[in-house]
Amino acid sequence: MFSTDRLTYRLFFRSLSSVFLASLMSAPYNSVAGESRSTQLLKSNKRCVQCDLRYESFAGLDLSGADLTGAYLFDTNFSKCLLTASSFESAILINARLQSADLTRANLSKASLQDANLRGASLQKANLTFTNFNGAVLEAAELSEANLTTATMVGVLMNDVFAIDAILRGTDMRRGDLRRGNFTGADLEGANLSGANLSGAKLSATSMRNTKLVGADLTDATLDFANLRNSNLHKAKLVGAKLNGANLGNADLSGADLTNAEMGSVFDENTNYCDAKMPDGSKGLCKK
Repeated sequence: MFSTDRLTYRLFFRSLSSVFLASLMSAPYNSVAGESRSTQLLKSNKRCVQCDLRYESFAGLDLSGADLTGAYLFDTNFSKCLLTASSFESAILINARLQSADLTRANLSKASLQDANLRGASLQKANLTFTNFNGAVLEAAELSEANLTTATMVGVLMNDVFAIDAILRGTDMRRGDLRRGNFTGADLEGANLSGANLSGAKLSATSMRNTKLVGADLTDATLDFANLRNSNLHKAKLVGAKLNGANLGNADLSGADLTNAEMGSVFDENTNYCDAKMPDGSKGLCKK
């Protein structure tokens, strides 16, 4: 049997151990002074679903495969981050900084990226369906083979973008700056590009059926073998554009400016050229 003193001694240390363990469990998950538990959780486990990480900075970190589904990431800094195959589905990334970030194969479906900065970011093969990019900066970004079906990109800045074979069906890019963008082989069927600046853009072999290009600037754009059937190019500017072998069947080019445009072997059955400025300087005839 234990003596009274020995029993008291053991009970004292048992109590002390319990207090110590409890303090560990209740302590904030911080390894760096000032960092939140959510920040440390993301850095250590690469998983922080529906976390509040607004204004935090993860610049330059390797967060490939991270799960940030539904996270609140307002003005969060992910510049130069490795975020390949990461998930930002339904996340709030308004004003987020993602310059030169690698988001190859990332899932940003239904995410909010209004006014976000993705200059030079790689979004190759990324899932961007239903994503909101209104007012975002995607200058010189890599979007080749990305899926942007029904994405919203009103007023987006994406000049010099690479979007080869990208899917942009039903995407709203009204008034977007797409100068010199490379969309070769992309699917833009049903997209709205009214008022967009596509001067110098490469749109060869693109599918642009039923696309709205009302008042769009396509000066010096390359549209060789593009399918523009049933598209609306009313008052579009196509000065010096290359449309060789393009399908313009049933397209509306009324009031368009085709000065010096190349239109060799164009298919233009039932095309509306009413009041258009034709390549040879003549005025397009209006059908009665």
